[in-house]
Amino acid sequence: MLLVVCSLAFIWALRQALAKHPVRIRDSFYRGMYPLVPFFLALLLLGMQLLPLVIGGGLYSAVVSGGIAIHWYEKALFILIFVGLGLWSLRMITASIFALYIVALPDMTPLRAYRSARKLVYGRRLLIWRKLIFLPIVLLLLAIIIELPLILFLTPVAEWVFFALSMLTLPIVHGYLYNLYREML
Repeated sequence: MLLVVCSLAFIWALRQALAKHPVRIRDSFYRGMYPLVPFFLALLLLGMQLLPLVIGGGLYSAVVSGGIAIHWYEKALFILIFVGLGLWSLRMITASIFALYIVALPDMTPLRAYRSARKLVYGRRLLIWRKLIFLPIVLLLLAIIIELPLILFLTPVAEWVFFALSMLTLPIVHGYLYNLYREML
């Protein structure tokens, strides 16, 4: 719940900052909470779109660990099924990620936001996937560059730096995704 509340506050603050309006933290949490229910429903839709990936992973795990798929071609078949279901989920959630930003607009319903987001990403999914994959790779590399020397040489400080980096991740992710959303408009 805290993640949802902070996400809505960051989205509202980003909108205000890019519109060159003054931004106060208090206003971010007060005024940014009006789309709480539609945002939560859009997030629920995003979660349901991950079901094919979960089913594919569970199926592959059950088949391999249960000894049903023994030969390489049987395992390859179930890997293909898993990858296919995963790509289907990825295709669906590409639009849902941007629906989370659209649903935060005034008088927007989750289904209208999802339809609008689908139109927005139509024909650009591969470009969006490339940009979405870039973000976690860069964040992971930065965390390794910062944390690894601390873990090796200043172990007591590493925990606090990791905590600070974790707190900075949410605004960075929202800023990146919101700018990506604005680029596509």
